[in-house]
Amino acid sequence: MGPFTLQLEHVATMRFFTWFSPCVWGEYDGCSWVRRFLHGTWLGRTMVHRLWEKIRMDTVNFNGLFLSARVGVLNYPGNIHDYVTSGQVQIIKKDISHLSKNGTINFADGTSYQTDALIAITGWKLSPNIQYKPDGIEASLGILTESMSSEELEFWSHLDKEAEREILQKFPYLTRPPKNVIPYKQKVSPYRLYRGMAPPGLTSRSDNSIVFIKMVHSTANIIIAETQALWAYAYLNGMIDMNKDKVYQETALSSCYGRLRYPCGFSAWYPEFVYDTVPYADMLLRDLGVRSRRKRIATQEVFSGYTIQDYKGINREWAEKRRCDEGKKVI
Repeated sequence: MGPFTLQLEHVATMRFFTWFSPCVWGEYDGCSWVRRFLHGTWLGRTMVHRLWEKIRMDTVNFNGLFLSARVGVLNYPGNIHDYVTSGQVQIIKKDISHLSKNGTINFADGTSYQTDALIAITGWKLSPNIQYKPDGIEASLGILTESMSSEELEFWSHLDKEAEREILQKFPYLTRPPKNVIPYKQKVSPYRLYRGMAPPGLTSRSDNSIVFIKMVHSTANIIIAETQALWAYAYLNGMIDMNKDKVYQETALSSCYGRLRYPCGFSAWYPEFVYDTVPYADMLLRDLGVRSRRKRIATQEVFSGYTIQDYKGINREWAEKRRCDEGKKVI
């Protein structure tokens, strides 16, 4: 990028670059004044535009392919195409009918293939194949669904309009989206989960009985997994203080934000982002009362990319805080 050579995974988790991303939970990093300058002033938006144009040219013009939070890294030592055509890889283009004993995969044309393991990486249909009971409960859980009642549609339509108005007012740069967006369409409602995990309806009623982990997709999935795991544990045990009156509003903000910020991906249905992982982790850690600035010195905090090592010890820190707050040991 420019005159610098930076690792992609570190660029996306470097606070300096996260400031340039219009993010609804960016204020949780404690640098709201920087974001107000970058996104709320003419000079700041000019700087933001130039940075993203440079990244766009490096990504699209040089590589010819870009899809939101998905990154492919070729780390095979040698020519991967030679390996594929060497005979060690067999490509079978058939529809699977069913599976049977002894690792047998049966195809629709009557043939079969025996293997030691089957890894299923599919998902052309976004709606979940798990059946939730009673019927029609999906919308209240905040997960993808093809059927919503008229009351639910009206309720979320109002919240979405308010959220979109707030986001575009705060981040005018998002009023100019790319002309070519993903043509993929499905008639399902988006994920609407508080903090990307909890059903807003249940949360607002103090029912902390279920969470959906890793419904958020990012280039730094391991950081999300680590912080979400701790947040989910605390949530399920009723150990997070939250303003229940704002649960629906904040959920709508997150849902609409993805659609406006990352229109070239699948954010219209489920959360995915690139440069917003660190402020997202900041938000979860602040909910828990755990220190979110994990670097040792200020320059590293701004110009050094976050890795999973920076979050070492957050479970113990949270347990110690709980013990101090409650005056007893938390196991």
